[in-house]
Amino acid sequence: MTKQDILEATLDLACQHGLGRVSMQMIADKVNLKKSSLYSHFKSKDEIIESMYTYFREQAKTETSRSQIDLGKFVEGKSLENILTDVVASYRNMNASTILFKFYQMIMAERSVNPMAAQVMVEETEKMLGATKMLFYAISAKGITRFDDPDGAALVFTMGVHSIMDFEFDAKSAGLKSADGTMKAYIKEFCRTYS
Repeated sequence: MTKQDILEATLDLACQHGLGRVSMQMIADKVNLKKSSLYSHFKSKDEIIESMYTYFREQAKTETSRSQIDLGKFVEGKSLENILTDVVASYRNMNASTILFKFYQMIMAERSVNPMAAQVMVEETEKMLGATKMLFYAISAKGITRFDDPDGAALVFTMGVHSIMDFEFDAKSAGLKSADGTMKAYIKEFCRTYS
């Protein structure tokens, strides 16, 4: 029995029953372990949830070749709009990984009632914000555009992208196309404002 098996089993149970209803005993039963043996792998359900987030996110990054990149080289010779469009496409691609999408689907359904699920969403937003700040400093250093306040601009962009992705997710879940074109319009307007 590997930790990956436990993480995947927990995700399956959480998708079926809701995260709050999943117990350590249910997880142990699903992976054919004694509850005491499960505790030798993970101290708590919260630790399993945090491990799921870290593991599934890293797995998706590896699958989509989204590892560390040289931001200076990445932005070289591109317009601000092309850079931001490429970054959003890369982030979407990572989040479209089957297992990560399933994980986020479960976490988003639970975040208003489960503090650990909310914490995962906060961590993801903070990671997104940190990466965007580094990108915006690289953009400024290469003279592509000058941000008077790169940290503030990164916050505006990150929160806009995050909100639009939530909107797109909800629209897709509802079978609606009302979010189509929203991200493209946002990037275009952001570039107009900051160019």
